[in-house]
Amino acid sequence: MPERNGHGAQHGATDGATVAVPEGRLPAAIEVARRGFRRDVQVLLDAIAEAELIVPLARPIAPPGVDRIEAGPGLELEPHVLVDSDGHVYCALFSTAEGVEHAADELGWTTDGDAFEYVPVPARAALQMALETLDDERVVGVVLDALTPAELLLRQHEVASLVAGRAIPLVGYVHDIPEQEFEKTIVAEAGDPPPPGFVAAVERAVRAESAVRSYRLDRTFNPDRDVEPHPTLTLRIRSGTDEPALAQRLIAGLGEEVPPPGYIDILFEPEPN
Repeated sequence: MPERNGHGAQHGATDGATVAVPEGRLPAAIEVARRGFRRDVQVLLDAIAEAELIVPLARPIAPPGVDRIEAGPGLELEPHVLVDSDGHVYCALFSTAEGVEHAADELGWTTDGDAFEYVPVPARAALQMALETLDDERVVGVVLDALTPAELLLRQHEVASLVAGRAIPLVGYVHDIPEQEFEKTIVAEAGDPPPPGFVAAVERAVRAESAVRSYRLDRTFNPDRDVEPHPTLTLRIRSGTDEPALAQRLIAGLGEEVPPPGYIDILFEPEPN
């Protein structure tokens, strides 16, 4: 990844050398951001402004014996990456020396076959460099603090938002948290009618469930959870119904018919006595 920032960078290694990596509040901010709410991502965004992220190096960037390098337009970093079982590649960045060294131990990382090295880079610059490699096909995201309980996966548009200084909800994380009483979900204006194929799929899926007494299909938007309005299916159901199992069956029944942004909320109302 090309370094486009004029900051100096402290060169680190796991061969016993002392590495001065300012850690501040970034590790805690990454853990907070895992909840996915817009306000939690703002905490991460604020921390990024004054922090560094650590890049694990597959190739060295300084000659032997040089402990400090000055990053400039000509400097290139060749980092280690993570690869999932489907062959998708993720950029790996870390908030602490302990974290990157743990990952190196677990994954067997070296630097050009020698002692493992890493380099801290201003956090926004590190995310910008990572963003330039993302294509949503092969290199699909950035993982912060991989192999730790606070591991945070960011997709391309989420990384771009952080680089631009804008907090958006991390929908993949926040979607699993039940809506809280203090949140305000807005029923959005109707806009364009939903695709006929989606409407037909909803009708088929609902008809197949005897526990569903009636349903309503809306477009809703929660500013702390959502990037844009999305479909919301509200069901009136028979008391005692297994709600999570019902929701899973309905989502499976809708398949690929769910329109952009590609997800649907399913809410339940108990059958009146």
